[in-house]
Amino acid sequence: MSKVKEILDDLPDEIMKNTAKLSLMADRFGNTFYFGNAGSFWSPPFRIGADTDYRTHARSIRDMEIRPDDVMICSYPKTGLHWQQEIINMLMHKADTLSTKIDNNICFLDSLPVHVLSTRESPRLLVTHMPFKNVPKQALEKKIKIVYLDRNPKDVLVSYYNQVHKNKYPVHYPGTFEQFVYLNLEVGFRYGDLFTYLIHWQDGIDANPDVPIYKSVYEDVKLDEKAGVKKLNEFLGTGCSEELCEKIAEACNFDRMKPIREANSAEEQNSFKISSYYRKGAVGDWKNWFTEDLNEEFDREYKKHMADYRTVYKYTLD
Repeated sequence: MSKVKEILDDLPDEIMKNTAKLSLMADRFGNTFYFGNAGSFWSPPFRIGADTDYRTHARSIRDMEIRPDDVMICSYPKTGLHWQQEIINMLMHKADTLSTKIDNNICFLDSLPVHVLSTRESPRLLVTHMPFKNVPKQALEKKIKIVYLDRNPKDVLVSYYNQVHKNKYPVHYPGTFEQFVYLNLEVGFRYGDLFTYLIHWQDGIDANPDVPIYKSVYEDVKLDEKAGVKKLNEFLGTGCSEELCEKIAEACNFDRMKPIREANSAEEQNSFKISSYYRKGAVGDWKNWFTEDLNEEFDREYKKHMADYRTVYKYTLD
């Protein structure tokens, strides 16, 4: 890998005025990409404000004040966060139809300053992709309810690549899918390498048995969406009836939800120079992207690094 270069003045003014100092990395294929140096992980180039830096932001989130009625969703990117966020938000509000806009109580910790988070109405739904050791300390101390999302890593990488490759810079990654996979296997990408992220979350859950953490696996929910919603309702204690849970599952079906949310979030996507958060929502799309050789290499690396990981993934639903 090349040396990290601090970027001060080669990004457009409309981005830089709301963006902390970014760094530029080059992978071994010569592809360059931006990230925010948060110390223990690489942050996406969120517009957290030009008067701060990503290390300071990560520390402030780690030390933020947590309310007893907060609920938190944690996940690696592209494991179904936006989908599960919609379900949980509807459960918390006992809503039977999808909101026409993103509710103010949904708080994405990675991109919002703490002073903004403190103004949000309770009960807040806190969402983050940060590694386990970077989540708010008080979330564990106060034992708030945490939903941790997991998804088979091959589909995660396909979805992650499609988002960052199609995005405009500074989010853009210009390389091929195969190069993106090797970058993740050898070094990691934003939020670190996927294997380490998963192992650290497993270890963190094991080390905090008295904290209510519910693990929601993407493929299991896709197999039976109504059952998935009912299990979340039971864990969160939201008191929704079986009939309401079924309505929520229907409203949050990916194919129904995607066009509504894409229309509602068009302004946000344009503002942050990002492509859609929603792509296919399918299980098994990795077969259309992994060559036989790349799949064998991935399986070897997974076996080597994830021998102690207990989750057994479903890579197809056939």
